[in-house]
Amino acid sequence: MWVITNHNELTPAGLYGIMYIQLARRPGVPLRVDPDTLIPLYYQIREQLRQQILSGVLQPGDLLPSETQICAECGVSRMTARMALTQLANEGLVVRQRGRGTFVAPPKATFHEIPFSLSSYTEIVGRLGLRAGAQIRSQEVVPAPPPLAAQLRIAVGDPVVRIERVRSASGEVMSLEVSCYPHSRFPALAEHDLTDRSIYRVLEELYGVVPAYGIDTIELSVAGPYEANELNIKEGMPIVLCSRASYSEQDVPIEFTQTIHRGDRFRSVVRCSREQLLECSEETSVQEDER
Repeated sequence: MWVITNHNELTPAGLYGIMYIQLARRPGVPLRVDPDTLIPLYYQIREQLRQQILSGVLQPGDLLPSETQICAECGVSRMTARMALTQLANEGLVVRQRGRGTFVAPPKATFHEIPFSLSSYTEIVGRLGLRAGAQIRSQEVVPAPPPLAAQLRIAVGDPVVRIERVRSASGEVMSLEVSCYPHSRFPALAEHDLTDRSIYRVLEELYGVVPAYGIDTIELSVAGPYEANELNIKEGMPIVLCSRASYSEQDVPIEFTQTIHRGDRFRSVVRCSREQLLECSEETSVQEDER
């Protein structure tokens, strides 16, 4: 392959420190690699491809250069090329298909004010222009273990309706959701068909109950074997764990839900005021003082 160098001459790739390559389906978009800088080569490759994807120069479905192409045209090792593409895949920006290549992934579902909103998953996905789906994995009445009993303010061993569902957006698996409700208050949830339904809407229709507020906890983790199988991702991939306890206007617990989101397909955008940031800072200071 021929490349353009700093001297504006056509020379064989590899004769100069700065090289360019052309993307397979997007001619005119070069990758620039400078081996003389302290910035790792894999990072240079990854960041340029990343910016081209985020800026829209590369569109969903576009084919990226293969590891072999990157090696030959940039003068880097196979491990360097693989690291750049693997990190893009871990971010959810590209999809690697064995025997076909690496392609730009569809854009992530961006949830505004989520999980800091009491909108249902169905409502949130609908606002994104996508079709919400819910597949039931289990729907049963079980005794409440101590941690769950504390969240729902019921006695240990009291029956709760436990519902496990896989949530999707326009057919793509997005999250694994486990919700628990006091059986004494909402017995019909144990039998009601909740496939592709919003449980919040069902609660309103059957019991006239609408959550007034919720307390959310967000943690980062990695997928174990079970989560990886249910979410169609690799074991060890990043996941976002969101826990929610919701309450009525009378401060009575309604539900406790844990949702595991795919890290490669989930992004949350939250608007905070200066007053909220100051409140968070004060709460953090109090917690540190208590320690």
